Amino acid sequence: MSDQPMTPRQRRRVRWLGAILWPSFLTAGVATMVFFANVDPETLRYETVPDWEIGRRLGYTLGFFMFWAVCAVSSAVSVWLFAPAGRPRRPGTEPREEEDTDE
Repeated sequence: MSDQPMTPRQRRRVRWLGAILWPSFLTAGVATMVFFANVDPETLRYETVPDWEIGRRLGYTLGFFMFWAVCAVSSAVSVWLFAPAGRPRRPGTEPREEEDTDE
């Protein structure tokens, strides 16, 4: 680990990742419980890919990561849609370089 403090851009990136990964992790956990309370991974395997040797534990794991990926995409789109737009320029002014300010 570096002893240097994080820059505002790095702090924004960490908050952005936290806003995506943590809610999607929690939602994937709930989705996995609800889905696998109704569907047995062994039965699902027999009906979809009978040649693969996937046990229940691996089925639960793959299902969780699949739900996590879908929920992470959903959270990422939400974060992207709620990101503030750039400030509009006044006519006749030069465009400024983007500043790294922490809100």
